[in-house]
Amino acid sequence: MTAHITKDYSIGTAFNMVLDEIMTEEVIDNSMAMNTNVDCNSPRDQPPVADCYATPLAVPISPCTSTSEESSPASPDAAAMSITGKFSDIEYKYHVHSQVLGTGFHGSVRECTDLITGKRYAVKTVRKSDPGVKHGSLAREIMLLQEINHESILQFVDVFEDENYVHIVTELCQGGELFDKIVEKANKNDSSNACFAEGEAARIIAQVLKAVSYMHECGIVHRDLKPENILFETKDEDSPLKIIDFGLARKHYGDLGEPYMKTIAGTPYYISPEVLRKRYDRSCDLWAIGVVAYILLTGYPPFNGDTDFDIQQAIRKGDLIFERKVWSRLSKDSRDFIKMLLDSDNTCEADDALRHAWFARA
Repeated sequence: MTAHITKDYSIGTAFNMVLDEIMTEEVIDNSMAMNTNVDCNSPRDQPPVADCYATPLAVPISPCTSTSEESSPASPDAAAMSITGKFSDIEYKYHVHSQVLGTGFHGSVRECTDLITGKRYAVKTVRKSDPGVKHGSLAREIMLLQEINHESILQFVDVFEDENYVHIVTELCQGGELFDKIVEKANKNDSSNACFAEGEAARIIAQVLKAVSYMHECGIVHRDLKPENILFETKDEDSPLKIIDFGLARKHYGDLGEPYMKTIAGTPYYISPEVLRKRYDRSCDLWAIGVVAYILLTGYPPFNGDTDFDIQQAIRKGDLIFERKVWSRLSKDSRDFIKMLLDSDNTCEADDALRHAWFARA
């Protein structure tokens, strides 16, 4: 039986997972210099740890404890907890609005306004003392955001840190999540109709592939591509997209040094078989895009189950089904494209995928 996406049965309810991973709690200097390739194996019976940086829980914006706009940590203990190496008060530069735009496991996302220019941004606030927040991972996320500059990736603007919180300022997207649009369209259409029209789905996937191609050229693997991590910049019908949430991203150069990553990281529906086998490279992002494309066209995931374990078993088994009542209305090119990305032996790159006939047809 086909399960369409609803708020009760949601492809977004499963936790992001980081299994067998312990991040080093290094103090990062002002330049954010750090080893970005830390993946240490912990005991095999360690339970899944939820990704703590996707969209933080509602926590208060705390005033800076320092007396100047920029200062050193107020105490040795605070210095030991420093992520950026300096403390500064976000309220010297921005007015932070009280309304929460999004919530997650350890902080909140709000709108903020530059006090001089009046320009509006988003600010994500993370509580440093939360047991699930790994300081090394958070520093790595900030460093990667500072490095990235692409039209389809959320642009980093600024970062502030006080004794209790880290505030990451980025450009503001007002069009909502791709996930919410999938839910809306899937619930509006009956089970025999496509979720998104092929042309619209192809436009979305092409933007994601271009951003991923750029990331991979920079040696960055996202490891958590999913509809919740894709935002529309505006509410317009043809709004550009932005990829967000680099909490699980890392640097990886397969041809230099370590050929494979070994940490199981991601969200269950979108994890590739190679990730589950703890032997994977940047092609894990291409697999996730294949899953997203399948969901855009059908309204449900290609590999399903009642529990995370069931989903993993379905992914390992790899039986990719194209139900006639849905796919008979869609092109052969769309099926070929998805089969190419959801092939465990796939070695194609993002640029190869962009040259697929599906995009020319759409």
